Amino acid sequence: MKNRMHACLAAMITMIVVAAGTQGGMQSVFAAGKTITKTIPVASAKMTVSATASDTKGSDKGSTINIKVGEISNNSVASAEDVDLSGEVAGISYEKLVMANVEEAVNIRADSSEDSELVGKLYKECAGEILEKDSGWTKIKTGKVTGWVKNDYLLFGADAKKLADSVVEKVATSLTSCLRVRKEPSQDAGIYDLLAESDTIEVVEELGDWVSVEFADGTVGYVSSEYVTVSDDIGKGESIESIRAKEEAEKKARESAKNSKSSKNSDTSAKSSGSSEDATAASNAGAASYDDVTLLAALIQSEAGNECMEGQVSVGAVVMNRLRTGKYGNSLYSVIYAKGQFSPAGSGRVAQICAAGPKASCIQAAQAAIGGASYVGGATRFRPVSSGYQGVVIGNHVFW
Repeated sequence: MKNRMHACLAAMITMIVVAAGTQGGMQSVFAAGKTITKTIPVASAKMTVSATASDTKGSDKGSTINIKVGEISNNSVASAEDVDLSGEVAGISYEKLVMANVEEAVNIRADSSEDSELVGKLYKECAGEILEKDSGWTKIKTGKVTGWVKNDYLLFGADAKKLADSVVEKVATSLTSCLRVRKEPSQDAGIYDLLAESDTIEVVEELGDWVSVEFADGTVGYVSSEYVTVSDDIGKGESIESIRAKEEAEKKARESAKNSKSSKNSDTSAKSSGSSEDATAASNAGAASYDDVTLLAALIQSEAGNECMEGQVSVGAVVMNRLRTGKYGNSLYSVIYAKGQFSPAGSGRVAQICAAGPKASCIQAAQAAIGGASYVGGATRFRPVSSGYQGVVIGNHVFW
């Protein structure tokens, strides 16, 4: 008994000493709304920390954190100061880089105060450039927004570089008002989707006159290199004005669709009086008139109609996770129809399934996903297993 008491006392003393030595590094384990495990660098030791933080969507209120000491190692760990911060990512110097350290979004304010005017949102895994620092706050420029964000919700230095390097993408940006994403690298090939000017889509490979691109669901298409620019891209914040404009545009689209006689009549009319591209556009606009369950079920059926229930729910969960981030739109319709994301949406397949009525299993999966069910955590992407991507494998898809 005495030996056990001595052992417990020694362990407690060790925990106190190590915790004191890591003071000031705890902000690096903040992650709103989830539990994480992270190794914090200290002199000649390491400490595994399990932290749980809670936050309200888009809030810049302070988070709470619970620390649990894990195993201690005598192995030395490289200091974050030793990480090379030369170079840049997507046009931002690593030395001036900040990354959002939140589960959904954090507020950008006009001044370094929680009572200051809200000017924008910085979403999960999005970047900004440091302009100025104040006590507990950092002024950043992100996209077209400039404002202040609480440091509790940002990553700096080596942590920011590591996250940025893991999420940066090479994208093609459309230079024309109607860029065709074709099924093959040929002007005579079929069309998956149409991109407006400034719309982006992920690049797979540059092939001379053509650029191979990929939708969120793993569908590979081709765009003419003459009408795009290829560059590195990383998510950026969005102004309140832009957010509200999108919401208003989506509202008008839904109202317009509901005032039409029916989506089927719109499709028929377009096919008889215009091109197939006009018909697809009319069909997609008609999809806005359907309720969220039907719309999500139609996407699930087009992407995973033959998968098991867990696989169908997981596709729905990806859409719901994207909706929560705010990066892809503020409604299910805007997320599903975000340009360059889901090929069945752009091709008109989703609208066709909506009109015919999705099958029962897909409706059930959509209801579950909207209700919060997920077998893939916070995954926002999926590909066929054959793609070789790493993640959670369910059926024929891998999610991450």
